Amino acid sequence: MRWDDLPQHDSGVRFAAPPEKVEGYGGRGVNAIALHPSGGYVFLDTGGAGWWVVFQPDAGPGLHWRQRPGDILACSAAFDEMVHVVVLASHVRGADALAAFHSAMPATLEEAVDVAAALTTPTKLE
Repeated sequence: MRWDDLPQHDSGVRFAAPPEKVEGYGGRGVNAIALHPSGGYVFLDTGGAGWWVVFQPDAGPGLHWRQRPGDILACSAAFDEMVHVVVLASHVRGADALAAFHSAMPATLEEAVDVAAALTTPTKLE
């Protein structure tokens, strides 16, 4: 796993891990934008473990990541190990994810899960 500063116009941090280092995301790697709590980039769960919460835009050319749909993921922050991924929400537009996290400012992983869950639109059954 690695993290890098984004260009100034995308202020923030990018979190990345290759597919062979990712578990729980269907064989895909992660190359995502970090969503963050008020004090840094790592959310702590009730057991004290650290997690990155990120927006993974869907692949494809064209639209800027803020306009693309994608997934909100929780990624384990342990070094030198596999990155464990939990999908918190799918089919969320990047700008909506960013706005929700900036507005709610969740401080824990559990609060981040609640913010992500509020962004998910239930599927209509016919």
